Amino acid sequence: MSQAFSYTAEYVLNKSYFEECYQQSINPTPSAKRFIKTAIFALIGLVILLIDSISQAAISTQETYYLGYFFIGLSVVEFLSIRFNKTWWLWRQMMSKAAGEEVKLTIDDKGINSQSLHVNQHILWTDVYRITETDSGFLLQLQKTTTYLSKRCLTHSAIDFINQQHITQ
Repeated sequence: MSQAFSYTAEYVLNKSYFEECYQQSINPTPSAKRFIKTAIFALIGLVILLIDSISQAAISTQETYYLGYFFIGLSVVEFLSIRFNKTWWLWRQMMSKAAGEEVKLTIDDKGINSQSLHVNQHILWTDVYRITETDSGFLLQLQKTTTYLSKRCLTHSAIDFINQQHITQ
C-alpha cells in the first residue's frame, strides 16, 4: 500500500515570478483579432469626428467631439498594449492586490492548493485534462483556463509526483 503524497512550500509573487509566468505561459505573438479591434476603435473615433465636423444638425455637440477623441485614445492605448505586451502584462500583475504576497502551495493526492491573503485556488487532479512540462514549470490546462506552476519551489519528488499525475490523466 502506497503512502499518500503531500508537499508544502511557500513562495512570493514578485516580479521575477511573474516574468517567469509570462515567458512560460503567454504566446507573445499578437493575434489579428487584437489589431482589428484597435482599427475598429480608431475608425469609430474618426467617423464620429467626421460626422461632428460636417454636420450642422443638433447631433453635433461638444460631447460627440469628446467621444470621438475618446475612441481614438482607446485605440492608441490598445495599440500600446499590443506593442508592449510583456510590460503591460507585468505592470497589471504588479499592480494587483496579490503582488508581493507570500503564497502557501500544497500538492497532495487530491490536487494543488494555492493560498494567500487574497487568493485561495484549489485545482483538483480530476479537473486537469492536460499537464505540459516546460523548462521552468508546468502548464495545467483546465476546461476554460490554463494555470502555471513554477518548479522554483518544487522538490524532485514533487516534480515526479506531478509528472505521475500527468501519466494517470
